Amino acid sequence: MNVAIVGGGRAALVLINHFQSIDYIKLKGIVDLNETAPGIVRAKELGISTFTDIAALSGIADLETIIEVTGVDKVKKMALDLLKPHQHFMSSSAAKIMIDFIEIQNSRRSEIIERVSEEFHNLTSRMNSSEEYIDQSIDRIEEVLRSMKIVTMNARIEAARAGESGRAFEIVVQEMQSTLSNIEKALQDITTAADESKTTMTGLIATENKLKESLTIA
Repeated sequence: MNVAIVGGGRAALVLINHFQSIDYIKLKGIVDLNETAPGIVRAKELGISTFTDIAALSGIADLETIIEVTGVDKVKKMALDLLKPHQHFMSSSAAKIMIDFIEIQNSRRSEIIERVSEEFHNLTSRMNSSEEYIDQSIDRIEEVLRSMKIVTMNARIEAARAGESGRAFEIVVQEMQSTLSNIEKALQDITTAADESKTTMTGLIATENKLKESLTIA
């Protein structure tokens, strides 16, 4: 659908930005006497034709719809006089309903984006806190393991020195070493899980950014 807008104020700006996300609407031009009007400025940024004379609309090829957003009766009459039999016309009163609906949609979208962003932020913050706690816990466990290994090594030496009478103590030392091995295995599992958690969090942050971008564009 090829569309032209008469009026370059805030209402036109809302429509221009909204039409950018609709594939089947092609904005062919916008008319306003004020070349610094927000709609005119935005149209120029997007490479859309701008005019100061409403009569220029008659020269736009394949124009199907004229949307008048000035609310000025004289301008409305001028636009209607230019209207060709195959073209449609939307007055400022009808356009206002559409613009209000668009702004309500945008407002709700902003609320959704803010809510989603806050939830993701809270989630990643909690994961960050958990990550720091896990790292600290792993460091403490490793320190305890190092101390226990030294104790076990010394106990084995003393058991060997005791000879025959140290055999019972040797059994205890072996049990201690077995326990240490189990703790080390558990610590490796925890470390692996922590690394996976960090990867997951990185993925969550990337997902948050993509979701925020898609909601903003939508």
